[in-house]
Amino acid sequence: MFRFFKSFWLITLLIALQGCQAYVDGESRTLGEKIDDTQIQATIKRKLIADNEVKGLKIAVRVSRGEVELSGRVPSEYARGKAKQIAAEVRGVGTVIDKLTIVD
Repeated sequence: MFRFFKSFWLITLLIALQGCQAYVDGESRTLGEKIDDTQIQATIKRKLIADNEVKGLKIAVRVSRGEVELSGRVPSEYARGKAKQIAAEVRGVGTVIDKLTIVD
């Protein structure tokens, strides 16, 4: 019986600490939102890399709650527009923030 209570309190403490960690980090996304954002990020990055005009290896993709931020370097204004279009067409994307720089 004592073992049961010890395990119960240990589990309760771990759950409480998990909540405190989220508060300290300022992270308010749920696990589901984090998974969705990771899936969106991976899909966008894969499509950017596959596109020969965009050359997505030099583009960083950050996603938070469906808001996508693209930063890095692209070779032309056309590539910038295409990168934004690729990101916007991915399911789950709400907004695309463009922080791309054009370099020759």
